[in-house]
Amino acid sequence: MADAYLFTVLGWGRHVGIELEQWPVLQAYQGRVSMRPAVQSALKAEGLLQDI
Repeated sequence: MADAYLFTVLGWGRHVGIELEQWPVLQAYQGRVSMRPAVQSALKAEGLLQDI
């Protein structure tokens, strides 16, 4: 549950002007989680990720 919530909150950062570049560990974490097949599927289902 914590992974899902942290991933969501980290995603809000770009909408409020917080860039993750200053926290490379969090940026890497967000990148790893975003590549999970279940996360990709959920983001697509919610219209938050477009097919490339």
